[in-house]
Amino acid sequence: MRLPTWIENPDDPEGAPYQPMGAVWVSLRTGRINIQMPADGRSASAETALSCLFEFAAKEAKDLGGRPSRIEVRDAELKGALETALAGTGTIIVTVDELPAVKEVLRNFERVDAPVLYPGLLEAAGMEVASVRAFAEAAARFYEARPWQHLANEDLIVVDSPGAPKGLNCMCVLGHGGEQFGLAFFEGRRAFERTLSQRDPSQTRRAFGVTFGPVNEMAFADIDLWEDHALPVADPLAYPIAADFRRDRILRPDARSIAFIEALLRALADTSEDELDAGRWTREVANFNGRVTLSFSLPFLLEAERGEAPHGVPRPDILPRLAERGSVQMERLLGQREFDSADEMNRALDEARQQGLFEAPPEVQAGRPLTALEQAQELAYDALEASGRLRIKLARKALSLSPDCADACIILGNAALTPEAALEWYQRGVDAGARAIGGERLNEASALWEQLEARPYMRARLALAQVFDETGRVNEAIVQYRDLLQMNRNDNQGIRYLLIPLLLEQQRDEEAGSLIAEYQDDMQAIWPYARALWTFRTQGDSNAAREALQEATRKNRHVIRYLLEPDTMPERAPHFALGSKEEAAFAADELLDAFEHTDGALAWLQARGGDLRARRKKSSQAKSSRPSR
Repeated sequence: MRLPTWIENPDDPEGAPYQPMGAVWVSLRTGRINIQMPADGRSASAETALSCLFEFAAKEAKDLGGRPSRIEVRDAELKGALETALAGTGTIIVTVDELPAVKEVLRNFERVDAPVLYPGLLEAAGMEVASVRAFAEAAARFYEARPWQHLANEDLIVVDSPGAPKGLNCMCVLGHGGEQFGLAFFEGRRAFERTLSQRDPSQTRRAFGVTFGPVNEMAFADIDLWEDHALPVADPLAYPIAADFRRDRILRPDARSIAFIEALLRALADTSEDELDAGRWTREVANFNGRVTLSFSLPFLLEAERGEAPHGVPRPDILPRLAERGSVQMERLLGQREFDSADEMNRALDEARQQGLFEAPPEVQAGRPLTALEQAQELAYDALEASGRLRIKLARKALSLSPDCADACIILGNAALTPEAALEWYQRGVDAGARAIGGERLNEASALWEQLEARPYMRARLALAQVFDETGRVNEAIVQYRDLLQMNRNDNQGIRYLLIPLLLEQQRDEEAGSLIAEYQDDMQAIWPYARALWTFRTQGDSNAAREALQEATRKNRHVIRYLLEPDTMPERAPHFALGSKEEAAFAADELLDAFEHTDGALAWLQARGGDLRARRKKSSQAKSSRPSR
């Protein structure tokens, strides 16, 4: 039988562990046990069982003075082998459905590795193999449908159904983050919001739901259940685990609850994106106990559309887009009017404010109906301020109004679960933005960012370049970055900070040198450190390289430490002050690969960085020893 433990694979240390096979015998008179594993740890055979029995019998015979009168087994093949081996001894061999003594031994064995007992599904009230099979089929269908493609973890789902078990009417689909997949249940909306606001998930008192994982995450009893009855599973990494994990114990749902969960899984697997966007939908599905009617809703989406959602502080990542939207609004209010001075323009804006035009609908501000693309862009701006399913809904609606809305494509690309899907959306965004601007303007522009209607196109190209970079298509990323800089020499998007590490990593020193020179007055620490590395690459440990490194350390002295000791690097912050550790983490993170790709660069940094630290220390001591006046 399978033993309740996991063993690392000696042939593949990085591979998945395996559950070993073994023979287990228990004496019903003395309670003693004997366990023997085959040499390979995996093959089950009657020979191993016989060897284990004879070894055990030899030990027991000393205390009991004889052989066993009766032997119980579950396997008919083993019974036959024992009858042949023990013929003429008078020992009776019988097959039984259950071996409670062996089961208890294995349960005790399991407790050694797990401080909290992990019961099997069949141990819950009313459970039977047939109901587990129905649940397994529904779970496989749910996993294959991948509803986390369309719902985020912050999308609360509420279900109303007559006779629903307690604690199963509030839930969310897990998986949009790409780590944990499944369905999580909450006692109510407040419990969901409390969990959502927690920074440390380990502080959660309970976690109840259906999650998917490799077989070694299941209860050992469930592993046997799936193996013995060939229950369906969608993927080797998608064994379904229905459990209520608490701090001091693990509970399994009873038959009524597991049937309702089965219905939920089936219904959500069949739910369409149009139903999700409606915010309310009803499904009638068949589960193990019969037919069930389920009425779903997405309360956060519905409340936001009614204007009832709370208005918090805008996320830092969307502040630039909010400012851009304000600029679009001002353009509409001012139209094509020309002003002789800034004061005259400000008076016009004050007049518009007094008339309430800043709060008026966009078409009132413009004094004309909006084009389809303008309407779509307004929805894209709204989507950026939204979250969860509402963001996806607004982006989809924007594209239904105008396929030329590049920002909507970017939003859907950001929500994609794979680089391939994201790449497709970003390319659609590039094509959409190009159509919106027109090829002639694209070819002539050198300050394209100043044209507000061109920014979505440039954002799409940046997103496309970053996916190229992340998926190893470095040369294609470099082409995109270079084109973006050609379109906007002021580099409002910060393209140069993404391009310079790639040029250095790819040993494209001539291009790197030109880029460094073009933005030689850059104030951020990444630039002088890039210059120092480039100088070392082209001139070696020269005076110029040492001076460049010294200048870099004056900008930010923390970068050297993070390059030499990456494990000490703090997480990258969305914003930072010049000279700060957060700025150093950004610079080191971007340039680390380039330093590692340059022979001797880190050793040079270690040696020259130590010299500079010693020089600063000596200078500091000299200053402190001066007499005060």
